[in-house]
Amino acid sequence: MYADVAAGQALYEANCARCHQPYRRGTGPALYGVTERWADTANLYAWIKNSTAYLKTGDLYAVALYEEYQKSVMPAFPQFEDKDIANILAYMRSWPAEAATTAAAPGAGGGPAKPAIDPSVLVIILISLVFIAWLLGQVSSFLRKRVSEKYNETVPEPVPVLQRPGMKPLFGMAAFVLVCFLGYSTYDGATAINRQENYMPDQPIAFSHEIHAGANKIDCRYCHTGAEKGKSAVIPSMNVCMNCHYDVKEGKQYGTTEIAKIYKAVGFNPENNTYTGEQEPVEWVRIHNLADHVYFNHAQHTMVGGIECQTCHGPVQEMEVMYQYQSLSMGWCINCHRQTEVNFAANDFYGDYDQLHQDLASGKLDAVHVSDIGGAECQKCHY
Repeated sequence: MYADVAAGQALYEANCARCHQPYRRGTGPALYGVTERWADTANLYAWIKNSTAYLKTGDLYAVALYEEYQKSVMPAFPQFEDKDIANILAYMRSWPAEAATTAAAPGAGGGPAKPAIDPSVLVIILISLVFIAWLLGQVSSFLRKRVSEKYNETVPEPVPVLQRPGMKPLFGMAAFVLVCFLGYSTYDGATAINRQENYMPDQPIAFSHEIHAGANKIDCRYCHTGAEKGKSAVIPSMNVCMNCHYDVKEGKQYGTTEIAKIYKAVGFNPENNTYTGEQEPVEWVRIHNLADHVYFNHAQHTMVGGIECQTCHGPVQEMEVMYQYQSLSMGWCINCHRQTEVNFAANDFYGDYDQLHQDLASGKLDAVHVSDIGGAECQKCHY
């Protein structure tokens, strides 16, 4: 049977794409490789035309699929003829295999790619290889000495390693490199405490900032209500989610799968729009964590300073999976305070800084930066 890939693409986009994605789970399974997962193509055709009727045959694979997706029923497509299904399957077979690998690769979807190996591990491996080479040399020397003694041969006295030509400079250089590496590793390890740049943990609900803040243009502060009112931006409550998802019951990317987790958490029955009272906590994994000895106030930065969320959190509206964009180190904060100009003259909050107002008026200062009003003082953040 001749298959029309273009016609299959049109049928897929009109009938299948809402619930099925090529390479990842949605309301239903990913469709890449679907023909290989069904032992009999005739059974696959029957399943697509009317999955409810086909389930009654007791096919083990179909029943397992039905159970895996929380007994979600795929709508029947009685209008499909065999040639229509053949066209859809031909379009699916045209998808490149490498795209499936790319979609699942670490860092895909806007997140940071992780380094293949830590440089310190390479140094440790190098030192280990040098030690093994030295050990093998000692074993070889010992065996050579034993053989010479057996045949009554004269064994020359071994020359100490450091007395051999060219060895002292080599050992001196090696010792210098080792001391530098250990010093750097100690410094880097100490300064990296509580830093987690590019940290991108798995969350209990797949929440896409790209869809919410990007495509739907929802303001960050609509969900993170504490950002303009207090110290913490706060993790949004599930009630905030329900403001939209009381009516929006299916998404373009994950279908009903992830939204169903919201309903389970708040105890909501989407079939009749009633609350059951059976609630469960959502164990979100916090991404941005400052050290306990650091004070940071969101409202001071967003409301008084007028800082945009993206300044610290990066292009959130483009992140499919949220991750920590900046290092949030002390040096990074101090540099920001030195470079950021304060809306000084037009803000009554700074009315008591008489000397700075005089310097601005006289032209002695072109602008006032955060560091000029105490933004570089230790006790502002550590007290």
